[in-house]
Amino acid sequence: MRQKISEILERWFLTEPPMFMVLCAHEITENRSIACPVRCGKRRFEFNPDLLVEMSDAAIEECMKTEAVRLLLKHPYERRPDQCSDQAIAMGSNVTIGDSYRYDSFNIERPDDFQLDAGREYEYYSRKIQELLPDGGDSDGDGNRGGMDGGENTCDGSQGSKKAWQDLAGLWEEDEFAAQMINGIINEVKDWGSIGGKMAEKIIASTKAKINWKQVMSGFRASILSSRKKLTRMRPNRRTEFENMGSVREFDTRLLIAVDVSGSISSKTLSYFYGVIRGCFKYGITEVDVCQFDCGISPVVNIKKAPDEILVLGRGGTSFQEPIDYAVQNRYDGIVLLTDGYAPTPVLPQNCRTKLLWVCENKACFNAHHGWMEKLGRVCTMELA
Repeated sequence: MRQKISEILERWFLTEPPMFMVLCAHEITENRSIACPVRCGKRRFEFNPDLLVEMSDAAIEECMKTEAVRLLLKHPYERRPDQCSDQAIAMGSNVTIGDSYRYDSFNIERPDDFQLDAGREYEYYSRKIQELLPDGGDSDGDGNRGGMDGGENTCDGSQGSKKAWQDLAGLWEEDEFAAQMINGIINEVKDWGSIGGKMAEKIIASTKAKINWKQVMSGFRASILSSRKKLTRMRPNRRTEFENMGSVREFDTRLLIAVDVSGSISSKTLSYFYGVIRGCFKYGITEVDVCQFDCGISPVVNIKKAPDEILVLGRGGTSFQEPIDYAVQNRYDGIVLLTDGYAPTPVLPQNCRTKLLWVCENKACFNAHHGWMEKLGRVCTMELA
């Protein structure tokens, strides 16, 4: 089976350049304990020969193509949707791929299998499928529902069993270095092979950060680097590359993140807002102050790691004035307001040196409010499911 995989990769060198490059960037190893034919993650591509031998050669190749596309989308290394099980994210990843990439010998889930809209993002599909799973995907059993029944040549190789889905995503964990390595591969691609325009556009778009915290912080202060320098092998030394450790400096900006918890914000949107807060810790930010606001402001909490649980207070009307006044009075370098924008326009205090970043819930909110927001600070948006 290893020889067969090698032969497929040799063909891909000419016919499927991005798939060839991304799989060859991973260690190819045999693993007979997994309940799915192939899987990727932790910079490995694992295969179970006992399951692959039951598949046709064409299905094996398309099974490998699925993992290659999954890697190009970086699903195993970033963007893990909050509060979703391994089963849900594996299915959500498959639906995302099946929505834009077509197969001849291989069955893969598609949005209409779950009565979901086409053209949506991986996070959306994962969360919707999580809602469909029996007992939230935590119970025993095969977990079949909608398009989960599978077939002879399915991505999990076992008629949609829960363990196969869990194993498929069993190696997935955030790995910024691996994600950046894949971005480098994507940026070098000139010939996309069998990856059509729709999927190629989705892959290229995945290299663009929705909220780049490094850029956000640089907008708050002329110099955002602290005196604390940390050695790391995750970044190569400029002169000797990976022979010696490189270094990074940590952010030293006083930042307040204000979360809109008014009645117009759904619980799902709140979970996304806190997902943004979790994301800031991947960029060298060591701590942030966080508050919630509606028509008032909650006590400010200092957070030094990504929060696991969220206690939401308020849920009344909305006023931006309270958190802005607090940030100015306490001399924060910047305040990030996560909101839908529906509230009276605030007035900046005199001699205000605190810089504002408005993060709108979605494009519609951005279009409705960016005019007045841009007069007070910078504005960006999140594409929420």
